[in-house]
Amino acid sequence: MYRNATLKRLAMAAAFIAAAPAAFAATNAELYADTSKVVPVTDLKFYQNKEGLTIANGWGDPANGPHSNYIKMAGGTASGVHTHSESYYGVVIAGVVANEPPGSKQDRPLAPGSYWYQKGNEPHVTKCISQTECIFFVTAKGAFDYLPVK
Repeated sequence: MYRNATLKRLAMAAAFIAAAPAAFAATNAELYADTSKVVPVTDLKFYQNKEGLTIANGWGDPANGPHSNYIKMAGGTASGVHTHSESYYGVVIAGVVANEPPGSKQDRPLAPGSYWYQKGNEPHVTKCISQTECIFFVTAKGAFDYLPVK
């Protein structure tokens, strides 16, 4: 189970979820009902998507369009070099993350509360450089695909 500090960070990210849809509302009004919604961190449902990422949906549908979701990575692991069709923002909730171009000589540690912007179609490697699990929150205007670079 999560430690109290992680629960607090996840709760803060949940507050971010409430603000994120407004950034896309002008072009995707059908996604947003005029109804408030509260989701406790304990109600997040993590699952593996078709690319093998462990995610929990925030709002929208990451497989098909605008969305925000949580992603988990085990401590000390890294993705392969990959791209995404859409640009996205990532916010670190737990652990220490690095998101760098391939061949980068040094990781820039992103502690909880840090964020990055990843331009679509740009090769990069996402790493959980802490020994503990990393959780980050991603928001994008389009679907979240994972395209390995060969």
